[in-house]
Amino acid sequence: MDISAITYSVFIPLLNSIHEFTQGIGLASFGWSIVFLTAGVKLILTPLTYKQIKSTRKMQKIQPKMKKLQDDFKKKEEKLKSDPAKLQAARVEFQQSMMGFYKENEVNPLGGCLPLIVQMPILLGLFWTFSGPPFKAKPIFVDVKVVSEAEAHKKQVKPASKGEIFVDAAGRRARIMLNAKKITMLEGESYQLSSSRSMGDAELDPQDIKWSFFNNETTNEFVSITSLPDGSATVTATKAGGSAKVQANLPQTLKDDSFFFIKDFGDTGVFNKQTGKLNIDILILVALFGISIWLSSKLNAPKLPETKAGEAEDPQVAMQRSMSTMMPIMMTGMMLIIPLPAGALLYMIVSGFIQAGQTYFAMQRYDKKLGL
Repeated sequence: MDISAITYSVFIPLLNSIHEFTQGIGLASFGWSIVFLTAGVKLILTPLTYKQIKSTRKMQKIQPKMKKLQDDFKKKEEKLKSDPAKLQAARVEFQQSMMGFYKENEVNPLGGCLPLIVQMPILLGLFWTFSGPPFKAKPIFVDVKVVSEAEAHKKQVKPASKGEIFVDAAGRRARIMLNAKKITMLEGESYQLSSSRSMGDAELDPQDIKWSFFNNETTNEFVSITSLPDGSATVTATKAGGSAKVQANLPQTLKDDSFFFIKDFGDTGVFNKQTGKLNIDILILVALFGISIWLSSKLNAPKLPETKAGEAEDPQVAMQRSMSTMMPIMMTGMMLIIPLPAGALLYMIVSGFIQAGQTYFAMQRYDKKLGL
């Protein structure tokens, strides 16, 4: 699936439309567009979310009965372990009885995953959207390989098949492509790289493109780059036997659009490698994400039995107690490692707090009916 195509035709136009609306009511930042988008998604998914919460609470209510069935099967399994044929038949019978048990009590053990699955394409689309213009500079790569005279038959220029998304300051979209994707050339040869618009109407001044090697390196042992006044660049093969990845950086066109403590929606990662400093806004976002996960975890946590003095705690109860504590910590730790853009993190945080609110009100509604 080409996520960039979905981003180009769905997410960027959608965010631009919401931004036009929020600007009209005095909320100029794209941050408000993300908040309104998140609220809209959660509103649309409300029936599904409430159904999932109801199923989860029902699962918690029938947990004691389900545990008894599982314990009874373990005893039966122990008795039949010397007879593989009967043991296999007993397992099939147990699985069928569990499915009937779920159906009888109108619960779906996988129902809690559905809202998350529905939202995953949205999160992926937002990740792609905030990883390039207008929120962040976007590189287009060209692989350059230098060969000797003995390998002259390998010379080739492979054209680019599609361009990268570019959005100008006015919100117009385009795809920008280079005239090559892969170049193999002899030592001493040169090739001029230039950009063109393959589709869309966004305005890009080629002189705003910054040329460098991968990771913004300025030198390479095998290839040199010379930027030209018209915005193109000449790559020259200086030494055979090696390669380089040349990148043309499409500019970030949306700048100085802060939202409360967020400085830049395209900021990625807690640590900024270029400045050597912490991205404090990302750190705060990760902390808020952790709070939203903890809040939802507390609301969804089942009522676990108290451990009596002198008795060992049931292993399943101990695991549930441990997971309710560790899950928010693990999820927060993942966000410290996974470099999500600030815009995508903001979506997840707003979604998390709305989810917590929906859970609270749904529990008020269903717990009395279910006797929890």
